[in-house]
Amino acid sequence: MVGTKRKADPLPTSTKKRGKPDAKTAAVAATPRSTDASSDPQEVLLSTSTSLFEYLERLPPRTLRSIYALPAPRGPTVAAAVIRSSCVTDMARQVALRLVSCGGTFKVEKIVEGWIHRHGRRDALLALGRLESMGILEPTLGLASRPGEDVDEEEEAGGDKRAKLMGKDACLTPEFMDSMKLYLSTSSSSPWPIISRDEIIAFKKIGAESKEKPSRDPPTRKELDAYTQSSWDSVLHFLVGSDDNDRKGTKGDNGHNAIEEPSEAMVQFLTRIGLMQEDPDYTGQRKDLAPLVITSKGYEFMLRDSNAQVWMFVLQYLNAMAHHEMKDALRMEALSILICLGSCRVGEGYHTSVLGNKSARQVMKDFGRFGLLFVCRIAGKIAFCPTKVAVNLVASNEKAGRQTDVLGQSVTATRSLEEALAAPVPSRTHLAVVVQTNFQVVAYTRSKLHISSLGLFCDVQSYRRLPNVIMFHITRDSIRSAFRLGVTADQILRFLLVHAHPMLRSGDHQLVPDNVRDQILLWDKERRRVIMDEVWVHQCRDAAEFAAVGQYASDSDALAWGAAHTNKLYIHWSKHTLVQKYVRKWRTKQAQKLEFEQHPMLRSGGHRQDVCNLSHH
Repeated sequence: MVGTKRKADPLPTSTKKRGKPDAKTAAVAATPRSTDASSDPQEVLLSTSTSLFEYLERLPPRTLRSIYALPAPRGPTVAAAVIRSSCVTDMARQVALRLVSCGGTFKVEKIVEGWIHRHGRRDALLALGRLESMGILEPTLGLASRPGEDVDEEEEAGGDKRAKLMGKDACLTPEFMDSMKLYLSTSSSSPWPIISRDEIIAFKKIGAESKEKPSRDPPTRKELDAYTQSSWDSVLHFLVGSDDNDRKGTKGDNGHNAIEEPSEAMVQFLTRIGLMQEDPDYTGQRKDLAPLVITSKGYEFMLRDSNAQVWMFVLQYLNAMAHHEMKDALRMEALSILICLGSCRVGEGYHTSVLGNKSARQVMKDFGRFGLLFVCRIAGKIAFCPTKVAVNLVASNEKAGRQTDVLGQSVTATRSLEEALAAPVPSRTHLAVVVQTNFQVVAYTRSKLHISSLGLFCDVQSYRRLPNVIMFHITRDSIRSAFRLGVTADQILRFLLVHAHPMLRSGDHQLVPDNVRDQILLWDKERRRVIMDEVWVHQCRDAAEFAAVGQYASDSDALAWGAAHTNKLYIHWSKHTLVQKYVRKWRTKQAQKLEFEQHPMLRSGGHRQDVCNLSHH
C-alpha cells in the first residue's frame, strides 16, 4: 500500500508502502513523440478548458470541420451536439437551422434585416461570427473571433465595410451542411444500433452448444452505478492512502462493498497528471522505489464534484495526445466518441464493431478505465455500455466555471442516500453532512475516504466517532491549513452543499448556516489583506533627492512606498532599472550644479580674469 502524506490522519493507517508501477503497463501508453507542445499557444489554451464544449470552442475551425466530416453517426451527432450546446447563442442556433433548410446560402442583409429585428443588428453579427469560429459558416465574412477576444463587430463593420458585409453571402460549410441534413433525416435517437433483446435470446438458444467465452445480459442501471462508484472510489482511496481494512467490505455484505486496488496503468496516469508524486522525503538509495504521495493538486481534486473529476481525467487524456504524431486524428476519434456517448441511454449495450477502426476501440478501452464505459461480452461479442457519468458529462453543456444549482439534487440521488442511511449494514459510499451553527460538522458515513476529505478542512483533533456518525469542528487553523494545500473557500462550501443531509433539503433548513459560510469566506479574505511584492530599496542622500526621485517613480508607476523620515524609497522590482538610471542622471546633474556653484571662475564665465588683467595694466 502506498503511504500518502496528509495534513493529519484521524484514523490509524497502514504504514506499508507501495512501489511505483511498471512503466510497461501504463495507460494512454507511451506514444511516438513529436515536437514539444508545451510552447504551442493552441495546446496551452486547450489544456485550460473547464468543460467538453469549451474545449470544442477552442479548437481551430478547420479541426471542427474535420470532425463534422466524420462518417455517420459520429459527424452528424457532433454537429447536432454543437448546435444544442452553449457553444452558440440562441440566435446563432436559429440562423444555422434556417440556413440548413434554405439550401445553406443566404444574403447577410436578408438575415440581419429579414430574420432578425433591425435593432438586433449587433447581436446578429455576433451570432454570425460565432458560427464562423465554430466551423459552421465559411470564413468569408471575417467576423470570427477566438476565445478571449472581445471584438465589437458593430463598431468594426462601419461605413463602407458594413455595406460590403451586408452584400456578402453567409454560406454553411459543406461538412456541417451534409452532417446536419443527415442528422435531421435520421429517425433513430441513438447514434449506434442497440443490442436488442431478440439478439440476446437468439444467442442464448445457440450459445449452449458453442464453446465461445461466456456472455451476459446488459448490466442494469444499478450495476452501472456501482461500477462507476467502484472505479472512482479505488482512485480516491488510493489518493488518500486508505488502509487494507478500509478497502474490505463490511461484515455481512459478502464483499460487495470491497474496493479494488487501481490498476498500475491508472496509478501511472495519476502520477503523470500531477495528482501524485514521488515522496520528496524518501532517503533510500534507489529512487525508483520511492513511494507515491498525494500532491496539493490531488487534495483539490478530492473536493471537486464527480463531473469535474471525470472531465479532469478526460482533459489530461486529450492533452497526452499533444505529443503524438497523429494528435489531430486521435483527438477527433476521442471527441466524437465522447459526444456520441451523450446521445446514448444509460444501460443500453453496443457492440464494439460499430466503432469501426482499431484506434476507436482503443479509445473505448481507455474510457472504460475512467468509469465512462462498462465493457463486457454480450450476445457472444465484445460490447460497451455507457454509464451515467459519460452521459451527464456531455448532456450538461454548462461550463464548469458557471454557478450551478447544487440545491437541485435529483430525487433519485436523495432517495438512494436515504436508503443507504436506513440500511442495517450501511455501505461505505454514502455521505450525509450536517453543519451546525457552532461550526460542528456531523457526517453520516463509514468511509475512510470521506473522513479524509473532511479532514482537509476540519480540525482532526476534534474528531469523534460513533458507529455510523463522525463529528468534526471547523476552525480558523483547519481552514487556513486547507488553503495552504491549494483548496479554495468555494470548493469547501460546494463540498458541504453537495453532500448535505437529505432531510435538510425538505423545508426551510439552511444547508450551510450563514455564519459558517460568511466566516469561511472571511478567513479566505484574510490571505489577501497583505500583498507581497518584490521591491528595490533606494536610500536617498537627502530630502531633495527623495522628493525628485519619488516624484519620478510615482509618475512612472514604479513607486511602491516611501518613508520621508528615513529618505527611503521602495520601488517595484520590475521597474527598478528605470529608476536607477534616473538616479544616476539626477546625481550627475546635481554634482555638476554644485561644482559650478563652488568655482567663481566658472560662475563668472571668465570676466573676472579680464578685469584683473586690465587693472594690472
